[in-house]
Order: sequence, then C-alpha cells, then structure tokens
Amino acid sequence: MAPPIPSGRHTGAALASAAATVLIGSTPAGADPATPPIPRGSLVFVNDVLGPQDPGFWNPDVPGTRVLTPLEPGVSVLCTSGFEPTPGCSTLDMRDWTSPQRSLVFVDVPVIGRPPLRVWMDILPRL
Repeated sequence: MAPPIPSGRHTGAALASAAATVLIGSTPAGADPATPPIPRGSLVFVNDVLGPQDPGFWNPDVPGTRVLTPLEPGVSVLCTSGFEPTPGCSTLDMRDWTSPQRSLVFVDVPVIGRPPLRVWMDILPRL
C-alpha cells in the first residue's frame, strides 16, 4: 500500500519550515570566525603616532603615542600590547629589513590633575 500524499497545506508548511531552518541555520556557519585577542605582551604596530610637529602633542586630551624623535617615512613604531601605560616601544625601518629594531626610552611628563604624558624618544646615536 502506498503512503498517503499530504495535502497542499501540509506540504507548504513543511517546505516553509525546512526553508526557515536552512536560512536561520546557515547564518552562523557562514559568519567569519571571531578575531582572537592580541596576546598580552606582543609587539603591535601603532597607527596613532604623534610627533612634536602635531598640534596635539602636548595636549593630554588628544590620544596617541607621542614620539619625540623624528620618524622618517617608512619607519614604523611598535609597542607592547595589553598594558596601561605601555611599558615598551621601538622603531623598525620597513625599507631595510637588515636594520635592527631600535628600542625607545620614555619620559613621563607630569600633568596637573591627570596621569603623566608618556613621551618616547630614541637616545642611541644613529650610524
């Protein structure tokens, strides 16, 4: 004996349910995986570098990494991630892969009623 053929109403409901399951179920599968956090203590490239020529260099309300040493084009600043205030920064010449990474030292400049401004500089002579 052949199985009974469902009516049009039951077939439409079954198809709508299957379509909804596929559409709802496919969203998480097609989503990009979450970006893992940067491990604490890793060196990361900094994009918010302020130099003495920038108007907000000495303004504590302007966020950014303050570097007193002039940076040539192609030189990037890397800082240690995951700490506040940042414990270490350095420069890396992206034009010359044989050049060593140069460590920067910092001076905390006091600001009345606020945390000090951390200013980074290169004190080693350039050869």
